[in-house]
Amino acid sequence: MTDQPAAPAPTVRATVYGSCVARDTMDLAGSERFDVVAYIARQSLLSADHDASARFPADVEIDSEFQRRMMTGDFAGNLEERLREAAPETDVLLWDLADERHGVHLFEDGSVVTRSIDIVRTPEVLSAIEDARHIPFGTDEHFELWAPQAERLREVLTTLGLFAKTVVLRVPWALVTTEGRSTPWSMGTSAREANAAYHRYYELLAELGFRILELQPLGVLADPDHRWGLAPFHYTQDVYEEIVQRVLAGLRNGEVGARN
Repeated sequence: MTDQPAAPAPTVRATVYGSCVARDTMDLAGSERFDVVAYIARQSLLSADHDASARFPADVEIDSEFQRRMMTGDFAGNLEERLREAAPETDVLLWDLADERHGVHLFEDGSVVTRSIDIVRTPEVLSAIEDARHIPFGTDEHFELWAPQAERLREVLTTLGLFAKTVVLRVPWALVTTEGRSTPWSMGTSAREANAAYHRYYELLAELGFRILELQPLGVLADPDHRWGLAPFHYTQDVYEEIVQRVLAGLRNGEVGARN
C-alpha cells in the first residue's frame, strides 16, 4: 500500500492593516500559506472615523488605482468599515504601525488625513491639506490623540470578533544593512530615533491586551537589494520568514484566535 500524499495545509485568510512590514511579509514569505482578503494601507489610526473626504480633489490624476483607493479611504476615515467588511473572511489580522511614521494633518473641524508617502508625492493632494496642521508622529500631542483611538479600536475589534485574531507586528527599524552600514534616514528620521518614538505606542497596545509579535533590533537587517529599495523598514528575507513561522505557530497552538 502506497503512502497517501499529505493533505496541503489550509490557507490562512489574512487581513493586513499597515504596509511595509505586514504586506511584505505576506508577499515575500507567506504567499503559499496566506490569502490576503483585505489590505488597509496608508491610513493612520488617527484618521479612523474622522471624515475628510470632501477635501479630496476628485479630479486629480493618479497613475495607480491602488494609491487612489488608499488615499480616498484615508480621507474618508473608513478603517472600521473596511474591518467590518473583512471580519467574516479573516482568520488573522496583521497590524503594523509603519504608516504612522509621518504623522497626520488635523483640520480645524477635527477631520484628519494621514501624511502618507502617496500624498507627499501627489502635489494636488498635498495642496488640499496645506491648511491643516501637521502633528508629527512621536510627539506628546500625537500620542495623546492616538491612545484613545487604540482603545476604541480594541472595542471595535472585539465587537467584530477580530481582537483575538489580531497580531501586532513590533518589528524595529533596522539599524544596519547586510553590508554592515548604517541604514539611511527616512523622511528626516533615523532608525534609532524611530524605534524610540514607537516604543510607547507598542507598550500601550501591550497594556490594552493586544498580542504582540516582537523582534529585537539586533535581529533585523535592512536589505539593499529589497524590491522596494533600501530603507530601515525593508528587511532581509529571514525577517519575513520568521514572522510567518511565528504567526503560523500561534494559529496552530491556539494562541491566535483563542481569546477575546
